[in-house]
Order: sequence, then structure tokens, then C-alpha cells
Amino acid sequence: MKVELPCLALAALFGCAAAARPESAPEPVASTPNDGAASAAGGDAVVTFDAAGTVDAKPAPDATPDTTAALDGLVATDAPASTCDPDAKPQPNAASAADPPGAPGCGPGMAAVDAFCIDRWEAALDEVLASGKTQPWSPYWSPAKAKVRARSAPGLVPQGYVSGTQAAAACLEAGKRLCTDTEWLRACRGPQKWTYPYGNALQLGTCNDHRAKHPAVEYFGTAASWIWSKLGHPCINQLAQTEAQTGAFSGCVSAEQVHDLMGNLHEWTADPAGTFRGGFYVDTKLNGPGCLYATTAHDVGHWDYSTGFRCCADKKK
Repeated sequence: MKVELPCLALAALFGCAAAARPESAPEPVASTPNDGAASAAGGDAVVTFDAAGTVDAKPAPDATPDTTAALDGLVATDAPASTCDPDAKPQPNAASAADPPGAPGCGPGMAAVDAFCIDRWEAALDEVLASGKTQPWSPYWSPAKAKVRARSAPGLVPQGYVSGTQAAAACLEAGKRLCTDTEWLRACRGPQKWTYPYGNALQLGTCNDHRAKHPAVEYFGTAASWIWSKLGHPCINQLAQTEAQTGAFSGCVSAEQVHDLMGNLHEWTADPAGTFRGGFYVDTKLNGPGCLYATTAHDVGHWDYSTGFRCCADKKK
């Protein structure tokens, strides 16, 4: 059985989003009083540890991370790298057009893969108002308890900061559902069962797959341990060279023309125990290469800057 690395044990490398639970190490438990609270992510999250107050940070021999490469970007600076207003809610998707038509038997913005449909692009969100009208939701803010609807179109800033529970609700509001792990893997690997969406050989940079410096280190200006409890900060993904607009990496496309399944943002699946796949813009190899990347350390209430999603649906005959 694959041994994966614990969340907070990797904080000094990639932050909690890059980790998954090993069988042998105790996992920190994050308080989630409601679905709008970040699990080991936002500034208000409460994180408690096992009875000993520690987490075993020793990975199994076959799961040792490439710490030399990972630490290259962890160089502290004297001040935060951005003047981002943490109270602002930017709306980069406000002027976007409607989702494009889908493949036959599929909804708008969706591709057909075997007997199911999948969003061609990572999801952005619209808020559904009491009047029934919609307005864009800021992709840098957790939807918390807001009623939101997923959409799929090119040129959008996809939604980070989203929990598995919120992602499932947003898909349902759009008449879709989260993809099963089997569906997600089939869409990413294609009929040839490739390791990467585009083939079996890694083409570094074809996807948004390897940022040199961790964005939390860059934003907060330090690699001190306290920053890893701030991974829900809305300014992290507003730094340059973090999440890209959907479809911006034109070569990062699968056999059925599904974009960004590797890198950009982690993508929640329908696993009720909590799984997100594909890696994100900092790392696409630590928990498996490309399409095989899977993080299982967090339950569906977790969210941070790196967590996104896309939806699936049954193909209509």
C-alpha cells in the first residue's frame, strides 16, 4: 500500500495542501465548527495535535521527498511580497461570457468521456442570490455558507479556498456532481492510461506545475512555522505566478480536451473520506506523478488556497 506524507510534517516544504496521511503517523485534527471554517488553513482555524502534542515527521523510506529542491524557494525576506488588501474581494470573473456549449449529451462547458461528462475547465463560482439571480463569487474567498453554483469556461480564475462539501454543493446547484475517482482518473489519463494528461513523459511547465517559491513564504516574507496556519489567506493566490486562468496552459490538455487536470489547483473528488487529485501549482509529484497525484490527508470539510474542483455528470443518451 502506498505510504503518503503527513500534512503538517510537510508544512516546511509545501504547506498542508501537499500532504496526505500515512498509516504510521498520527494526523493532527483540525477543528471545523462549520463548513466555512478552514481546516488547518485559514487564520481562524484551530489545530490540535495528538495526545503527545507532536506529529511524526518521518516519512517511510519509499516516500522521502526531494527536500533539496523543495527548500530552494524557502528563503525568508524582510517583508510581505504583496500589498494585497486582505479584506477586498476581487472579482476577476465579473466580465466573463456564458459557459460555452458542451459536447453532445453534456451540459455547457463539458466534454464527453465514455459514458460520463466532465467540465473541460476547473470550476469558478457564481453566488445564487435570494432573488434567483447570480453574481460572480471571488475566487480568493471561501464560499462559507453562501449558495454558490459551479461553472466551466475558459479564461476564468478558478475557485480555490473551497472544501469538498462546498464543491459538491456547487456542482449539485449546477445540475452536476463531483467526479468519482474512477471518472477523474479516466479523464486525466485518457484511453491510453497515460501518467500525464498529454502522455507518459513529463514535460515540465506544460501545465502550471512547479512554482519555484512557496506562495505563503513569498507573501508573508518568512518561512517561520506560524505561516502554515494561514493557508486560507485570500492574498496567497493573488500573487503573480500562482493559479492561472482556466485554459491558459494550452498544452495541459487531455485526450478529450479537458484542461488543467494536472497542476493549477487540487481537485476534489466524490470520495466521502476526502480526496483531491492532480497536484497544484507548487507540486505535482510528491503524492504521485501527474494524473496519479492524490492527497487523502483531509476530510471533506478542509479547504485552503490550493483546493479547487470540477464537476461531472452522467452523459445523456
